[in-house]
Amino acid sequence: MKKHALLFILLAVNAIVFADKGLIVTQKYNTGKDGQHVTVTWYITDTQCKLKMVFSDKDVNTTTYFIPDVKRNQLLSYSDAPVPAGMQKTYYGIPVGNIKADAANRVVVERTSETKTISGVICDKVISKIGNTSTEIWVTKEFNANFYMFAQFFKSSNELKALSEGKINGFPLSSVTKDPNGKVVNGYELISVSSTEISDTEFAVPSDYKIAGSK
Repeated sequence: MKKHALLFILLAVNAIVFADKGLIVTQKYNTGKDGQHVTVTWYITDTQCKLKMVFSDKDVNTTTYFIPDVKRNQLLSYSDAPVPAGMQKTYYGIPVGNIKADAANRVVVERTSETKTISGVICDKVISKIGNTSTEIWVTKEFNANFYMFAQFFKSSNELKALSEGKINGFPLSSVTKDPNGKVVNGYELISVSSTEISDTEFAVPSDYKIAGSK
């Protein structure tokens, strides 16, 4: 009994430590399109997030960053691609109202009792149905922040739509979306996840960038 009690206390302490820190999560996407490679890294705290997206195909290779600016209700976006000598590095502020969403279908969310451990992190299984597709999402239990608050900034994300609709705390570590025939439409798998302190400077556009159109 004492051993079980001690184990429970240790697990509780670990969960608290996990929750007090931010998350850095790297995922590999399956876009369903040959020749496309997409890797994303999320930086997340209780109140902020940043997305780094690396995209490549036979024609391009780009790295783009997206930072929700909650106070101004806009999504900041910039690339770290080199610019010609004498040119100013720029970023964009996209109003939330201008961010396009996929077809507005009703989101049906099912919270299941199924759990599994991914890279040492315990996750809950959530099922989301949008239109004729079904998405299986594995959401962290230890990181209990309301990540879904950023859904309006990433309107094409089935996972964020589901978390927002169900008011489900946590972060989706892996996901797969299938059509009615069971064919995989898209999804992503976890590459790495770590719990760490993240500085506020991580959520700011670098100082050598100016907003597009400014002088």
